[in-house]
Amino acid sequence: EIKQKVETACKIAGITVTELGARMGMSQASISKRLTTGKFTQSELEKMASIMGCEYHSIFIFPDGNRAE
Repeated sequence: EIKQKVETACKIAGITVTELGARMGMSQASISKRLTTGKFTQSELEKMASIMGCEYHSIFIFPDGNRAE
């Protein structure tokens, strides 16, 4: 699921996944492997968003309005 989200975000941002990886200091092989496993930290996802000129949010929102970010 995260792979598809990152690939879609890259398309919207007009950059390739390889370019995103390079800007994050990762090789093409490394970014591809990480996308396959989907193992990124919250800070890595936020850095990706910053590189692409957008924001990344990962939160739980409860019916009573409580949030866990």
